[in-house]
Amino acid sequence: MQAKDIMTTDVVSISPAAGIRHAVAVMMQGKISGLPVVDDEARICGMLTEGDLLLRREIRPQPNQVRASGVLSELDLQRYISSHGWSVRDVMSPDVIVARPDSEVSDIAESLQAHRIKRLPIVEDGRLVGIVSRRDILGMIVDAPVTALPREDGAIRLALRTRLRSDLGLTPQTVQVSVTNGEITLNGQVESELKRKAVRALVEGLGLGAYRDQLRVAAPVLETERPTI
Repeated sequence: MQAKDIMTTDVVSISPAAGIRHAVAVMMQGKISGLPVVDDEARICGMLTEGDLLLRREIRPQPNQVRASGVLSELDLQRYISSHGWSVRDVMSPDVIVARPDSEVSDIAESLQAHRIKRLPIVEDGRLVGIVSRRDILGMIVDAPVTALPREDGAIRLALRTRLRSDLGLTPQTVQVSVTNGEITLNGQVESELKRKAVRALVEGLGLGAYRDQLRVAAPVLETERPTI
């Protein structure tokens, strides 16, 4: 699935010349936590988010005492501009991560997670055409089609053995699968408790039936037990 399939096209944006109070009012009225900042030609030039506004002077009426001007760093000055500036351009984040309408949603989800951001503007020919938020992507979970699952014992056993091998690299020799009247039982040995939990997640995620976990976790090999050369 691509960005164009889930993106919001009726995007609320704001000009870099707009005032901060107006921008906050727009965010609160629209119940949105971030605004793309666009110029007169609809070209994106920044993002303004709730996080950018948390250190505003209106919130901290008594800021820390300013150090002597001779020792103010560029970071100090930037923070001062962000907390005292009147316009959106003073506070917005100018480095914006964007995507295209044909970008894969899975890639966008990875970008949101990696950069710890909540939304990604979608641009075409440099102009803002939409936005994809975490909520848009989470909607895919609710709307995902339900896969038709097997109900016969033999079909369940085959499906589960196939997924154990493809997803977790567990062969029938390592983990034995038995199914009786829809109840799944797994026997065998895995190398860690984490692997055992992964097996449980796989089985329960398939929703095939009741599950009896009889897997054993291999005991760790101590240094004193390792063979000497």
